[in-house]
Amino acid sequence: MNSNTLKLTEMENEKNNAFANWLFNEYVKAHRKADKCTSRHFWSVLAKYAKIGFPKADQKEEKQYAEKLNRIVKNAFPDWNTHLLILRGEEGRAEYAENMASYEKRLRAIGHDEEEIQQMINKKIKFNYGID
Repeated sequence: MNSNTLKLTEMENEKNNAFANWLFNEYVKAHRKADKCTSRHFWSVLAKYAKIGFPKADQKEEKQYAEKLNRIVKNAFPDWNTHLLILRGEEGRAEYAENMASYEKRLRAIGHDEEEIQQMINKKIKFNYGID
């Protein structure tokens, strides 16, 4: 497996953002299955959570993170790109590792050498995962 790892986004801390990550991930998974009704419910709860789920002043960063996840969905929705959204937290890292291992295996199967594989993996990371 490639030694590159998926960068954690700012404030992607499972302990503080577990519920926001879960809502976002459930939205993405439902949307990928074309379950529009369920995905809309998760998005609605995420939006409400971002708006009213952080009553304490010291929860500012968690609130901003939940708002960011809501904006990500909101920005992807009009262009029908929501199925391309990347899972967050532990689920996201597991999906990333699985996708990259599969990609590397396919590159080896078609005969690319190590240098080409590394270049192609780096391009995939840049284009598909970026820096968020």
